[in-house]
Amino acid sequence: MKLSAAKVFSFLGLALFFSCRQKTNIPESPTSKTLLWEVTGNQLSSPAYFLGTMHMMCANEAVLSENVKAVIKGVDQIYLEVDMDDIAELMSGMTSLSMKEGTTLADLLTPQDYEKVKLFFETHQPAIPFKILERQQPLMTSSGLYELFLDCDQKNGIDLRIIDEASRLKKVTKGLETMAFQSSIFDSIPYQEQAKELVKLIDSIGKYKSAMNEMIGVYREQDIEKLHDLTTREESGVNSYLDLLLYDRNRNWVKQFRDIALNKKTLFAVGAGHLGGKQGVLNLLRQQGYAVRPLMN
Repeated sequence: MKLSAAKVFSFLGLALFFSCRQKTNIPESPTSKTLLWEVTGNQLSSPAYFLGTMHMMCANEAVLSENVKAVIKGVDQIYLEVDMDDIAELMSGMTSLSMKEGTTLADLLTPQDYEKVKLFFETHQPAIPFKILERQQPLMTSSGLYELFLDCDQKNGIDLRIIDEASRLKKVTKGLETMAFQSSIFDSIPYQEQAKELVKLIDSIGKYKSAMNEMIGVYREQDIEKLHDLTTREESGVNSYLDLLLYDRNRNWVKQFRDIALNKKTLFAVGAGHLGGKQGVLNLLRQQGYAVRPLMN
């Protein structure tokens, strides 16, 4: 069983040491437009890798390149934002998605907006009882709508493709965060603001569908700087919480990086919007003295 998170080590002797020191033979990208990056230096015993992912795409586009598959095959472990292959972790996290103190959307919206939201979900997501959705943090409820923006029947995400490939190769997967932690981030943003964004999303489906398609197009181009710009575009009140949603998380991941990657070859697969920008993961790693280079994807 696997769930989407948006819906949002040591060596054992010289033999193992030298096997982890072997290079994954992937050429450097001729440009910085790539989703796959190698990190070396600062006493890392072997290279680490970062892959920018897209959490939701049409299934026929959510594919792993041969170079990414080679990286997965060559690493000891894979860290995603959340370990989506840990059923116990995901199920325990689901219990933290409800708003505190029994708050519901009816407490946050006008009667007219409440009925509008209710009708929308009962029409477009009838499999999930609205009495459950109306108790969720509105940002979490909003994240479930993004698959409606895709003009395809079958949806998937790069993260889930990685999980499948890791499972096939019997690779260890772990998470940089827990579902409970991600839920706590949403609890830090006023529910009233989140509810307003949910109504705005429903009122402007066409606009948001266009924005989603634009982001997927840039993802295909593998332009992480432009993806960062799109991710941080000032179009919503929630964007005033970018430190909580994006930059603080980037810093926390970089703090964990050395302990995770020092003695085990590791692939980090996180949303592509986290990689670019001055406060992006790659630049923060450079500031820590690591060498970061683009690889062919």
